[in-house]
This record gives sequence, C-alpha cells and structure tokens, in this order.
Amino acid sequence: MSTRPRVPAAALRWDWGMAPSRAYARTRSRIPTHRRGLRVAALLALAGAMTACSTQVDPAQRTYRQAMDSMYPDVYDAAKAVDPGSKPEEFGGGSSACHPQDFVGDSMDDAQVVASADVSVILSASDSRSPDQLVREVVTRLEGKGWKRSGNKEKRDDEVAVRVTRPGSGSAHVSAHREHPESNRDFTVLDVGVVTDCLRNPGYSGG
Repeated sequence: MSTRPRVPAAALRWDWGMAPSRAYARTRSRIPTHRRGLRVAALLALAGAMTACSTQVDPAQRTYRQAMDSMYPDVYDAAKAVDPGSKPEEFGGGSSACHPQDFVGDSMDDAQVVASADVSVILSASDSRSPDQLVREVVTRLEGKGWKRSGNKEKRDDEVAVRVTRPGSGSAHVSAHREHPESNRDFTVLDVGVVTDCLRNPGYSGG
C-alpha cells in the first residue's frame, strides 16, 4: 500500500489538483475500469446534488476548505478502522464551480465551489465481511460523530452504498463491492467519496 505519510487535513489545505500517489495508481489498476467509472459517477452525482441544494448553506459563513477539514478526518478514520493494519489510499477529486453568474444560472464562476475527495481500502481476500457489513461499520462510526444518514441503502449486484451527510458541510458516499479477479481470490473494496456543499472559495479573486 501507499508509503505516503498521512498529512492532517488542516495542514494539507487540499490541493484539489494533486495527482494520486504511485501506490494509489497501482491499487486502482487492480480495479476494473467500469468500477472506477462508478466511483467517479457517484462523486459527480453527489457534487450535482450539493450544487442544487446550495441555497441551504450560507456561503458567506463557511469556506469549502473549512468544510472539508471538518469532514475528511472523520471519513479517513472511519475507513481505516475497518482494517487498522492497512493504510487507506487517498485521492483529491478536484473542485467544481457552483456559483451562478446570472439569474438564469446557465454559467458558474469559482466564487463558490463544490470539492471532493476519495478514500479507499482494499481488504484482504481472507476477510470474510460482506460489502453490506463494511458499509454498515463505516456509517455507524460516522453517525457516532454527528453525521446523518440520508436516503435508503442502494444495492446493485455485489455493491452496497449509503449516503450520509454532515449538515452545513457536505456528504459522503460510502460503498463497498466484491472484486472477482481471474487469477486471484476474490476480495472486497471499500470506498468513501466525500463532497462539500456549495461553499465560498477563499481563493477567488474575480469580479
């Protein structure tokens, strides 16, 4: 797994354009392209939902960095707890403008943004826990820190997903699925994508 040291959220200051570590790239190569596509689709769906609901949060009172700094440690710790002996893989997913430039809202600027990140854990083939159990463990830990479950559990084939929210900050999409490699034993992948609400961008200097 990755040898990159964990950097506290507040210190990292979220370089959303950062490239994944080489170890993360190796990990992702074990996961079929269609699975990686589902992850990206889930994050984009969450980002879209947060953009649509941006009026529920006053962007003048909170920045997207503050929101991510408040959420990411919870997500990382909850993911790591399912396999304390391993190091979760981390990836900054990027940011997307969500502040409408006009009344119609056809175009956006970076005065407010939605930002995302991803934490993944690949479980040993000897781990007998089901995707449903892994997701439940993570959601329970997040609920213990004040997160709220949102909507129903999603199940498709061998994948399970649950969305949880942290009011005023954003949401997390907790999912787990089984992989069935041709030349190795089956194993389970846990993935937690975290997305902020549409919030103020302190780095924006436009008019």
